[in-house]
Amino acid sequence: MAKDGSIALDAQIAKLRRLATFVGGSAPVVALAVKREIGAQIAAGRGPDGKAWKPTKAGTPALRGAAGALTVKAIGSVVVATLTGVEARHHFGAVKGKVKREILPTGKIPDPVTRAITRVLTGEFNAIMAGTK
Repeated sequence: MAKDGSIALDAQIAKLRRLATFVGGSAPVVALAVKREIGAQIAAGRGPDGKAWKPTKAGTPALRGAAGALTVKAIGSVVVATLTGVEARHHFGAVKGKVKREILPTGKIPDPVTRAITRVLTGEFNAIMAGTK
């Protein structure tokens, strides 16, 4: 190693330059984490606010297959979650009976999703700064 520390400094500069692409490069991993969290919420039969969905008229849990109608993907540095089919109509309450069962967050990002995003970004940042990514 050079006595003036230039090798260590160059390595640190390279890591910091990698941070310029940190957000966009992390977006696909964030999208996976968001999909897992919304999927867990669906499996629990709860809306993004944590409140349980109203059961069906037959008294059974509603929207059990809603995770199949969910798509979460990264577009650049933005993560977009979408619903298709009857699940999208339930989200808005545009179904017979007018029962609204929200699936996607429409306001504040729910705490479980925020924690998942934080875990991913912290891990990605630490990997860059450790030189393992």
